[in-house]
Amino acid sequence: MNHDKIKMREKLSYAAVNFGNIPIMTLINGYLLIFYTNICGLSPAACATLFLIARILDGLNDPLVGFVIDHLPNTKHGHFRPSLIVGTVLCSLNFLMLWFGPMLAPGGKLIIAYISYLLLGVLFPVMDISLNSLLPVMTADMNERNSLSSIKGLAYVVGALVIGVAAPLILGDASNKQGYIHMILIGTAVVFICSILGTAGVKERIKPQKGKSYTVKELFRILSRKPVYITFLAILLYTIGSNIVSAVNTYYYTYVLGNLSWSAILTLVMCITIFPATMFVSKLIGKYGKKKMYAIGLAIAGLTPLIRLIDVRSIPILVISALITGIGSGFAAPLNYGIQADNTDYIELSMGIRAEGAIASLSSFISKCAMGIGGAIPGYLLALAGFDAAAKTQPDSVITVIILCLIGLPALVDLLAIVIFGKGYPLTKEKLEEQNRILAEKRGTVQAE
Repeated sequence: MNHDKIKMREKLSYAAVNFGNIPIMTLINGYLLIFYTNICGLSPAACATLFLIARILDGLNDPLVGFVIDHLPNTKHGHFRPSLIVGTVLCSLNFLMLWFGPMLAPGGKLIIAYISYLLLGVLFPVMDISLNSLLPVMTADMNERNSLSSIKGLAYVVGALVIGVAAPLILGDASNKQGYIHMILIGTAVVFICSILGTAGVKERIKPQKGKSYTVKELFRILSRKPVYITFLAILLYTIGSNIVSAVNTYYYTYVLGNLSWSAILTLVMCITIFPATMFVSKLIGKYGKKKMYAIGLAIAGLTPLIRLIDVRSIPILVISALITGIGSGFAAPLNYGIQADNTDYIELSMGIRAEGAIASLSSFISKCAMGIGGAIPGYLLALAGFDAAAKTQPDSVITVIILCLIGLPALVDLLAIVIFGKGYPLTKEKLEEQNRILAEKRGTVQAE
């Protein structure tokens, strides 16, 4: 096995390919609902049903995609890199259709939205699962793996923050058709360029062993392992909360604060704390372990926004909340991917198989379900409250729903995620050290043979 250190050039490429994965789902989660209601004229309830049905169906497809990717033949370019390239190209084209199809079509807008959304569920996993399968095969060295995990988390944080600042500035307001066109074209270009160039610059060092592949039946056994299902349940709950916030955020800045540009300003404010927290968390991991730091990150990120209930229109409180929340996000983001890599190693040790694609696909399935549920809840509640896309001001019932989705519901599901992960996740710092020692010995024996 090649234990050479990963050079900075490759780490930058890994950061780029992860950065290129950000715009698709970030823009969908943050702007597609209000785009469909305010630009395409679709009802929020119809959009909610679309998001819920399509995302759950998409999620059911992910384990199959992961299974297929894991069973693809190895090439001279690696196992996951070729499928990542193909997925990027096809997903970028469909992403354009998802937005421009319903906007430009004279009729059948909802049908086009369904078709493109369902296609996204087939094509994005090819790109996303291949990307998330890279980390475990790039290196077996735990220090390098932690470094890559931090880079991945930082890339996701940076990507989300860049989009969080740029998107509202490009858009101008929630009903600016030309702004959406510019935003989507720029986002697609970022996806294509960063993903392709980044993929070309990384290297797969761990090769799948012959005879160690897994069956469809074993795919469900993988999900039944406690570290896997506890992690996925926590991610499901936390992601539901974050997607509720993403779906309603634009409505909050438009109809409660009355200025969409505050979204960009608050994103910049979060940068003040999120970057130092992301870079500092690796040192805290060494002292406290991934489990404790991940739970702490979820608690800070998910529960701090409750202070905004003091005054939902107060800019100072909003700034304070953003600064503290940034610390939690900076802690949690890098750890999510490192924990998934640890779970992959756990499967290898307990079941004797390497299943990077399985873990990544199951993770994608959970995220899809969360996006469907989290994206649907605001749509249904806004429809029940009487939201009118043509009105510049909304009734108190709509404002109440926006605040509930922005603060109350996310805090509740995040609290459940913290309890489940903190109480149930079995891989403590000490157990991980033992797992890594056993695997190192096992791999050394296999290599010697």
